[in-house]
Amino acid sequence: MMFQQSTFGKLLMPFFTLFTVVNIVFIFWADKWDAFKINHIVIVFGNSLLFLLTMLSLWLHLKAIKHKNPNVLFRSVMLSTFSKIIIMAIAVLLYVSYIPKENRSRLAVIAVMVLYLLYSMIEVKTILKKNKKNTTDA
Repeated sequence: MMFQQSTFGKLLMPFFTLFTVVNIVFIFWADKWDAFKINHIVIVFGNSLLFLLTMLSLWLHLKAIKHKNPNVLFRSVMLSTFSKIIIMAIAVLLYVSYIPKENRSRLAVIAVMVLYLLYSMIEVKTILKKNKKNTTDA
């Protein structure tokens, strides 16, 4: 019996690769990152949150691609981007308000922002490629 990967699984591979590589780098070399005053726990948590939000938005985008109206996909992308920004801003505000100032890692927050940009670029590229493939198949 052959194992056939689902469409969602194929689209999820670049995100899973980024998630895994970032977590491996920041967990295995945690002491080195902490020496540079980059809290590895903040980055691993932020990376996990971004991965979960991206999985959810990718699922919503796949549902939106099936609609005949192209505005549905556009609204889906805009809504998921806005939602991710708000959720990440709330996470940063919680981090800043509950962690004492001397223990905060500004560089870790900046690193998570860079991860947000990476996840967003990969997400938009993946969805546009999938949408282009769907329009040529129809």
